[in-house]
Amino acid sequence: MSKKQKETWFFGPGEAEYLLAHAGKPVVLVLKTDENLEGVLVGVDAYHLVLRRRDGLNVLVAKHAVAYVVGRERVEGPSPSGEADAASPSGERP
Repeated sequence: MSKKQKETWFFGPGEAEYLLAHAGKPVVLVLKTDENLEGVLVGVDAYHLVLRRRDGLNVLVAKHAVAYVVGRERVEGPSPSGEADAASPSGERP
C-alpha cells in the first residue's frame, strides 16, 4: 500500500444504513447541548433529520446539532463482526 493510500476500517453500518434501519421507528436524538428529543424518525436527508413528536408535531433538526442517535427499538442486522444478530430462544441476549 502506497503512502497516499490509507486503510479504511468499517465497524458495522454507516450513517445512512443506521438511519434507514431506524426510519419510522422511535428514536432519541441527543443534541450537542445535551437536550434529548424523542419521537419517530420520519425523514432524513444529507443535512437534516425530521422527528415526529408524541404531540404530532414534526421537528426539523440539523444533523450538525446532533451528538448521537439512540434507537428505542431493537433493529436486526449485521453485527460489527459481520454476523447476523441472534437472540436466544427465550428472547434474551447472551
